[in-house]
Amino acid sequence: MAPQPIIDSHIHLWPQEMSNEASHAWMTPPDMPLAKQHLLKDYYTVADPTDSSDIDVVVRCVVYVETDVRYGEPNGDVASWTKGPLDEISFLRNVVEGHYDTKDTDMLVAVVPWAPMDQPTHILEEYLKLAEERAGSQTWQRVKGFRFLLQFYTDQSKFRDVVLSSNFIANLKLLGKRGFSFDIGVDQHSAGIFQLEIMSKAMHRAHDGVPEEEKVIFIINHMCKPDYEHVFPQNPGALRGAFDEWCDAVSAMSSCDKTYMKLSGQFSELPTSAGLEEEIAAFTKPWVRHIMSCFGPRRTMFGSDWPVCNVRGPRGERSWVAWRDVVKLVLSNADYDLSNVDRSWVWSKTAEEAYRL
Repeated sequence: MAPQPIIDSHIHLWPQEMSNEASHAWMTPPDMPLAKQHLLKDYYTVADPTDSSDIDVVVRCVVYVETDVRYGEPNGDVASWTKGPLDEISFLRNVVEGHYDTKDTDMLVAVVPWAPMDQPTHILEEYLKLAEERAGSQTWQRVKGFRFLLQFYTDQSKFRDVVLSSNFIANLKLLGKRGFSFDIGVDQHSAGIFQLEIMSKAMHRAHDGVPEEEKVIFIINHMCKPDYEHVFPQNPGALRGAFDEWCDAVSAMSSCDKTYMKLSGQFSELPTSAGLEEEIAAFTKPWVRHIMSCFGPRRTMFGSDWPVCNVRGPRGERSWVAWRDVVKLVLSNADYDLSNVDRSWVWSKTAEEAYRL
């Protein structure tokens, strides 16, 4: 039987010149292992199917997601304060056009850059023009959506002010009207359940009164980063724990039209005692079961979060393979009763549909 093709729906890349704190605030020295070049040629070495004794899945292509590049305080000339994200697009253009490796042109089929979603809509429109100019026609055709990371808004009032603002909702509607999706980066673990709950409200508002064909597609990253450490109620009088809250919020998000979920980004959220692949698959089972019940295989997709998956991954620099094998174990679990067709949706067809590949 031919190997199952994978579309890796969530990878990150950056060149050597952007592998520093000046370009990424989170690349703090001296102990940030990701502060070095990560190109597709490096991805190929770890996503090689020969790393497994059971070679039944193989990467067909990848989706790039923005890396939270530094940008300036919004003020004045848009091209000036968005220099970092625009330079990121220039780098991606070089990748798509084969300046790093000719193989890259066929591999990088979709790009999800940063966009100033918190700004007035006319600023977003100006930025989109600049981004298209910087990308060039070949790369712009591969820009399928945008992301503006929300997980860092840990103050609930500030998060609400941004996400439920008229600007943010109008900008989501603009993306939908122009045929772009929006990748959602929220975090129950580090911020709180409020991020999921408020984002769900924004999603529904962004679709309110919008024609079906213009509704923005939402693609949720990393299972909303569950809080695995406070699963149960923290005191005898409490009725609910983090798992119950997460389930309710994910259900609400899934009820929004054109919304998808990524099985990705879990190594950084798991307790250190989670173990290796089999233990991780067993540990995360309740969360994955709920995702499958809400989204089903046709709205759930595989993503590796490479190279971020290496930071706390069980196999260090080889943790891409570890996450692939966790997902293989999850999808083969008899409790989910998934057919071969269902599994092929998770591995590739859902990403193909969600990102309009």
